[in-house]
Amino acid sequence: MDVLYYFMTGFIIGGIGTFIGGLISIMVHKPSDRTISGMLSFAAGIMLSIVSFDLMPEAYEIGGFFIVTLGLTIGLLIVFIAEKILPSPKLNRYKGKKLSYIKMSLIIMISMSLHNFPEGIAVGSSAVYSENLGLKIAFLIAAHDIPEGMSVGVPLAMAGLSPKKVILLTLLTGLPTAFGAVCGAALGGISKYFIAFCLSAAASSMLYVSANELIPEANILHRGKSNAVALLIGFVCGCYLSFAM
Repeated sequence: MDVLYYFMTGFIIGGIGTFIGGLISIMVHKPSDRTISGMLSFAAGIMLSIVSFDLMPEAYEIGGFFIVTLGLTIGLLIVFIAEKILPSPKLNRYKGKKLSYIKMSLIIMISMSLHNFPEGIAVGSSAVYSENLGLKIAFLIAAHDIPEGMSVGVPLAMAGLSPKKVILLTLLTGLPTAFGAVCGAALGGISKYFIAFCLSAAASSMLYVSANELIPEANILHRGKSNAVALLIGFVCGCYLSFAM
């Protein structure tokens, strides 16, 4: 097995969608509070739909109640631990809102990593079975990752990071897909219970970020019906991508 080939393939597949999402995030020049609020609500809607129609149903179907409950619990604990660890010396130069946006984005990256690893497994194992099937799944995953890249990139852009750093950090969320692709190709698929655990852990962390970070921050910045509209649009977009998968 060509490890480098599957690693690079997984990284490109996982990174191209988030890269496009990152580009979209930095295209908005000096956005108003209302615009930022709408973008955060849109990202929250996407995450909620992915949890509702993608992660949780699949996790329950392949893992059952016990594995999903364990994954939900561990996923939440991972986020709690990450919140304690994140105020590191490297973040000391960011204050107030900027620091909160940085922390928000890093937690979302952790959520995406838990989600993207099983996606990489799907790419690697399907490519070994059938090259055409692998290409189809790869295309769908890349499209699926565009709004996820936006959910990572928007808070980073709001924190004032340079476009290069925003793009680099959104690209890094493709690494778990790369590792998953190698594992999937090597093993022809990993234990279904492990995959269900990863999916439910990702669902738990995404729910926490949406409910505790994105939506409250959006309402602080701007109170109005536009937030609800943006949330609904994001939810519908996420639904479409989930069913396309």
